[in-house]
Amino acid sequence: MNKKSAARAAAVIEIGSNNVRMRVSQWTKGNVDTLDRLEYPVHLGHDVFSTGDISFDSLRELSNVLSKFTAALRSYNIEKPKVISCTALREAHNRALVVDQLKVRNGLDVSVLEDSQEKAYIYKEVIERLGNAQLQPGNTMIAYVGSGSIGVAVYDGKKIVYSQNISMGALKLHDILYRLRQEAEDFFYIVEEYLDTIFNRLAISDFQVNNLILTGSQLELIANLCDAKTSETPYQIHVKKLSSLYHSIRSATIESISDRFSITEERAALLYTSLSIYNGLLRFCPQTETVISPVVDISEAMLRYQLVPKAEIDLATYLKESALACAETTARSFGCNADHSRYIGEISGQIFDKLKKVHGLDNSKRLLLELAAVLHSCGSFVNVRQHSQCTFDLIKGMDIFGLRQSEVLEAAFVAGSISINLTSEENPDFAWLPIEERIVISKMAAIFRLANALDKSHRHKLKDLKIHIEDDQVLFKAKSAENTLLERWAFEDSAQFFKEVFGLSPELSIKFDMI
Repeated sequence: MNKKSAARAAAVIEIGSNNVRMRVSQWTKGNVDTLDRLEYPVHLGHDVFSTGDISFDSLRELSNVLSKFTAALRSYNIEKPKVISCTALREAHNRALVVDQLKVRNGLDVSVLEDSQEKAYIYKEVIERLGNAQLQPGNTMIAYVGSGSIGVAVYDGKKIVYSQNISMGALKLHDILYRLRQEAEDFFYIVEEYLDTIFNRLAISDFQVNNLILTGSQLELIANLCDAKTSETPYQIHVKKLSSLYHSIRSATIESISDRFSITEERAALLYTSLSIYNGLLRFCPQTETVISPVVDISEAMLRYQLVPKAEIDLATYLKESALACAETTARSFGCNADHSRYIGEISGQIFDKLKKVHGLDNSKRLLLELAAVLHSCGSFVNVRQHSQCTFDLIKGMDIFGLRQSEVLEAAFVAGSISINLTSEENPDFAWLPIEERIVISKMAAIFRLANALDKSHRHKLKDLKIHIEDDQVLFKAKSAENTLLERWAFEDSAQFFKEVFGLSPELSIKFDMI
């Protein structure tokens, strides 16, 4: 490792399924320059995918590696690198124990990224790295093949509009089907059929996909084997060569693949499963002749947001726009009323902004209110009579783009609270939450129920809404040229809960506006 001073340097350590990697970068003259990289093999993925836990032997090895990495950082005056992990720790049953031991042994705080968070960073990095790639007008499918997971998204040129995460990656596929390889002569049929059952669940056919981006596990090796030009950034891989490479090894043994390409048997096994996945993904854009393949690294993405001025603002905008777009795609599949959802989302935001000094909530909760507005009617598709409970259950099980599961749960409670009060101690789903979390959810639910009441008819009757706080009252003033009796009734019905949460009495005044 080069010993050089770096005044504005930062470091990210990634605990992966196959190795631990460290990258040190510096912001210099408008660019993020990599100063050094270290990588050490630690096979946590085999532990997790075969037993569900990380063994203490692997934990000790991991701790020793981290000690060496942090010692190497002293020459950069970096005491606290950012340490992240994705699938390796995310799927470990003893994740909490491992994180605790790394804190005790190494003094490091490990952030375990949830699937939706990880993929949001990856897709943003992919978009940043498209460079001079010539994309056809229209939608682009992005697929990231990791060691333990696959992320699939549709990018419309401005934002992500569809996203799904699959708990299956190159290493995980190998470990799950390893025993079958020993028993089956036509192993590739099993792999292809298994991948078919997974990919057939994706609703990509709802979009007209004109470009295909594939990246992730074994990408650089595959690009080289397909004679992709190394001078091009990103790689441009011809579909025919990719398919030809896969079909040339689909019936081969791991030993023969290893000999043919002069790689280790372990890497040959990952090459086999990676190619199987990449080949299976080609179905989603059958007309394309070239696959675009940028080399992405989540550690680079994390460093970008530590070092680049205002990069976090750009990231926040991307996350918000993409999260809402993906939620709208989901809502359409449930037949939700998009105009009504958009309207109460705007009112929720207006109430949130006006009551900032009262509710004391972080600005991230505003996005959760907007997402709840988009998705709050999806339960009606399942059961009109119990639509609120169904909405809660559906959202709770969703991967919402860029959100942690705890945030998804908050959105589920808020969206499901419009007709029944899910935020009560009688609800076991709510009662087991920490008191701080219950307070946050109750505040958002009170705002959301009031916003929904103001468009109870779904006809946007109220115009020019103004909100003011006077003493112990919140005054809602609006104009309307229509009968607003339903909105008045719904408002009164929701006002009591709002008062219980905030100690303020909502009052609605509607001026009849002659047209």
